[in-house]
Amino acid sequence: MKRLITCSDGTWNKPGNTDRGQRVETNVEKMYQCICSYDNSTGQPIPQLKFYDKGIGTGYSWKSNLLGGITGAGIDKNIKDIYTFLVTNYEPGDEIYLFGFSRGAYTARSIGGLIRNCGILKPEYLGLTDKAYDLYRMRDEYTAPESDMMVGFRKRYAREDLTPIKFIGVWDTVGSLGIPLPWYRSWNMKKYQFHDVTLSSSVENAFHALAIDERRKMFSPALWQLSDTVKNDPDHPQQVEQRWFAGVHSNIGGGYADTGLSDLALQWLATQANNIGLCYDNSEYKSIKGNPWGELRNSYSPAFWFWLPIWRAITLNDDTRQTIDASVLERFREMYQYRPRNLRKYVNLDESNKPMVVLKQRAEGKGQKAEI
Repeated sequence: MKRLITCSDGTWNKPGNTDRGQRVETNVEKMYQCICSYDNSTGQPIPQLKFYDKGIGTGYSWKSNLLGGITGAGIDKNIKDIYTFLVTNYEPGDEIYLFGFSRGAYTARSIGGLIRNCGILKPEYLGLTDKAYDLYRMRDEYTAPESDMMVGFRKRYAREDLTPIKFIGVWDTVGSLGIPLPWYRSWNMKKYQFHDVTLSSSVENAFHALAIDERRKMFSPALWQLSDTVKNDPDHPQQVEQRWFAGVHSNIGGGYADTGLSDLALQWLATQANNIGLCYDNSEYKSIKGNPWGELRNSYSPAFWFWLPIWRAITLNDDTRQTIDASVLERFREMYQYRPRNLRKYVNLDESNKPMVVLKQRAEGKGQKAEI
């Protein structure tokens, strides 16, 4: 058994990027660096093969970079590159971990959907990658995962009919790819929107870090929904959590000079993956130090002024398994200027000025208070 780990970065993100004259790294890049080549914690070393995919809009031509960053062009290639890595290296019994930020999160989640739909091809059928991807993109009644056509496709060309995915960890997935152009957005969404935000029951563990303070409408988050299989079975082992953190989009996924907030989201996801089995280089892992009072940047640039800013909807205690990180409550308590509107119905101050999270049981009209 070995572990295959893919790390998909966000738009215009690649090694060597700078912010305010300082070399910066996204959480995807940091995660990639943390992962060691072998897990020696067991009696027999477990190989950990990793693959880093830089974000779209990071080629050699400024024109292609601009086009890719604005339109999402190139994301098909990213998905196919990662799938090729898996086809080349996967053997039944291996564990698959998928990480991604922003459009890279879209990529990671799409890989999960592609695997569910087409399986992982046998190496001798690597040349069918384009065909498999086209079938995944169709996703009509004839090409749905359970259709006779796709069951037959997997039986003939794939390693196995159902390939489990051990872990998906993503930072702030945006479903519309963040396109700030009204003339392009409708076409782009038809081409690149998620076929289905329902998380496949074949994914064993799924964790999603979300930005409370991102207000650009084009960056609306794409949250997972639980499948009926999981919702109807209280004993189903699938583990899912979508946790809200203070900050805007890149405060969650990284890329700013001040890494206080982004390191919190990185620590959380890295810890979840480690609990499942992923092994790290301790020196890299211990260098991640989150700070609840880190700088919260303003992402609402003039390019997005055409649209009024929005507050992201936070819905606790429902089928999306959303939670609020304790660091948010620390920031709320110590920084009086931090009062995001979308938190007001969940955060109250008690007599000692200590935050309380209110989880509302809408069906019963009751409230449960949990002290943080």
